Amino acid sequence: MITVHSTGDLMYKTPLILLILITALSGCIGSDSSTDNALMEVQKFERANSDLDGRIADVKFDRDYMIAGETITAELIIVNTGTEVINSETIEIKAKVKSLESFLTNLYLKIMNDEEKTRTFTMDFNEEIQPGTAKPISAVFRTQKEMQGRGLAGTYEITIILSVNGQKVDAKAFQITLHSGEPREFTPTPTPASTPTPALTITPVITPTLTPAPTPTPTPEPVVVATPTGAYTEVRIVSPDKFGVNQVQINAGDEIVWLNREDEIYTLVELDNKIGNITLTSRANYTFTTTGNYRLALTRPSLRTVPSVLTVTVSASEN
Repeated sequence: MITVHSTGDLMYKTPLILLILITALSGCIGSDSSTDNALMEVQKFERANSDLDGRIADVKFDRDYMIAGETITAELIIVNTGTEVINSETIEIKAKVKSLESFLTNLYLKIMNDEEKTRTFTMDFNEEIQPGTAKPISAVFRTQKEMQGRGLAGTYEITIILSVNGQKVDAKAFQITLHSGEPREFTPTPTPASTPTPALTITPVITPTLTPAPTPTPTPEPVVVATPTGAYTEVRIVSPDKFGVNQVQINAGDEIVWLNREDEIYTLVELDNKIGNITLTSRANYTFTTTGNYRLALTRPSLRTVPSVLTVTVSASEN
């Protein structure tokens, strides 16, 4: 069960005369990049329960170029870095307008306070995350194309605050840009064991310029190989808590052997839930029978940093 609470009425009090002036004197000062800044930690929290902790390891969008009015999915990778089981998560998202694609509207922004520029959404989840493991949480951003006949696009500062089991543990910030254009419809790819997330609506002000929608590239059907090839690739764990390589490319039916010489017991977590967790003491192995891309995070209960991720690309053999 997911609940959403929203506060703030961003720019709903824009005078009508200002909207009329925007039509004649609009300009463009937006960024060309949909994600302008890398994920940054913005706040540390005092934890009443020192055994309960979690981190936002990564945030990935379902597209690079975002148009105002589109529904956008962001996948948050949540890592349990404490020693207690996480069974509930609260994601608080604050969207603050930084600049818009209208010169006059940007002038109006200068007289607005931070509260008027910001909308806050709170989303509750009930995902169980064991210590030393990670799980993805999907958040849907339903952006708004226009308000009072004016299109909406610009640059926003997004702050995400994570609470686990009722305790605030992490906060990250980054910027996104919503471009002008005709919103496109995307059919999402079903993700196993994920919980749908409520919508985030961002509401500031502008005039859109129509942009032709790109033709999506079809996803190839996976190939499954029933018989192992007998070939294997070794991946070593190196200190501190790192894979010896970041990427491995193999054929379907090949095996990967992980070798661990550290005094730690790790858990390998596939971040897209394509395979089950793998316990790694001194040695572990897995035969990849299905083509595709796999992302395995190297985790342990006492890990206090973003886990190292190994990307395994499994291709169909040409033989």
